[in-house]
Amino acid sequence: MLVVMRKLRLLTAVTATAAVAGTLLVLPATAIPGLPADLPVEVPGDIAPAPASTVPGLASGVDVSRWQHPDGQAIAWDQVRTDGQSFAVIKASEGASWTNDHLAEDAAQAGANGLQVGTYHYARPGEDPRAQAQHYAAQYNQVGNHTLPPVLDLEVAEGQSPEQLAGWTHEFMNELESLTGRTPMLYTYRYFWIEQMANSTEFANYPLWLAAYQPTAPQPVGGWDKVDMWQRSDSGRVAGIAGNVDLNVFNGDENQLNMFSAGQLEASGGKLEGLTVEEGVDLGADATVVVGAILALAAGLIAAPALVDAAEQANLDGLPAVVTDLIEQNNLPVEQLEEMANGNYTLGDLVMLLDNAEHVAGEAGAADAGVADAGLAEAGAAAAEAAENPEYQQAVGALTETAQ
Repeated sequence: MLVVMRKLRLLTAVTATAAVAGTLLVLPATAIPGLPADLPVEVPGDIAPAPASTVPGLASGVDVSRWQHPDGQAIAWDQVRTDGQSFAVIKASEGASWTNDHLAEDAAQAGANGLQVGTYHYARPGEDPRAQAQHYAAQYNQVGNHTLPPVLDLEVAEGQSPEQLAGWTHEFMNELESLTGRTPMLYTYRYFWIEQMANSTEFANYPLWLAAYQPTAPQPVGGWDKVDMWQRSDSGRVAGIAGNVDLNVFNGDENQLNMFSAGQLEASGGKLEGLTVEEGVDLGADATVVVGAILALAAGLIAAPALVDAAEQANLDGLPAVVTDLIEQNNLPVEQLEEMANGNYTLGDLVMLLDNAEHVAGEAGAADAGVADAGLAEAGAAAAEAAENPEYQQAVGALTETAQ
């Protein structure tokens, strides 16, 4: 849900390592383990357009935060509704103290223009769960026209083990439900839930909102039997909202959404299963090669400045700049990247991992950002380990064929 960095949204498939449209880059042999020497990688000059803001037959909606208010600019919620959106979920709070200054205005205007209104809380598991639930509930209870369930946005572990995270989440959800009288919804993404939550099945009694930036609706994780809401893009364009915005679809039509908003949480289902949406940027490709490149960069095996310069000239803030920032601040999540290299995860998962790493680092500072501080030797070992991964080797082969 974050829109802090969003520098990777236009990067697709294995060409994401270059991040420059319409150029030919030559990567040294050591850039990515397993690649032949001086491999030319051609980056496509055409960039896919932003995805359509709605999907026929489904209730579509947006989620927003202060990032949709550049220089204090208001959202024109009447235009959002006219553009086909049926619901809006607004960031309310983060941690135990931060509050979105635009919450009350956005909730009131979205509701006044006929949208179902919800809010969410960005979890900081390094802080007390009950204090955060109380902070969020205070904001939630001030929004008089709240119709959608309150949402826990769980995307970072902050050093907590899966068992500790599960305990933290139970405490938060129980306290929030007690204070709001509503069954909460849980927002997450596939990599985080499988790796950081050990694919826990303990929370399937709550509705699931899953982020996956790909054309095919994602399969549920953990013990869920369905995805209630799908965040399908972080780079949508909707009338009335400045810049990019997250696009979501509800697993149902407008009537089902109304029932869901009225508390009938079983009303969702039957619309997302097997759905493919053709238009827009596809970040559903395997991330293994790109992760290997990041680990190689962290190990000093590839120089970033040339890629950064080319990306800036093309007006794209790309992968090298993001990773370089995280490395320089000792905030690159190396352990998580190793997990991702050894699993079946997408470029969308990678975008969300790095986005959250940068957000937490920016909020907490480099000293206590809650992400791995790994030396170059460790990063080099991680890159070598990634190169032994069969999926990685297969992807390297595909990249080699593309470049020949």
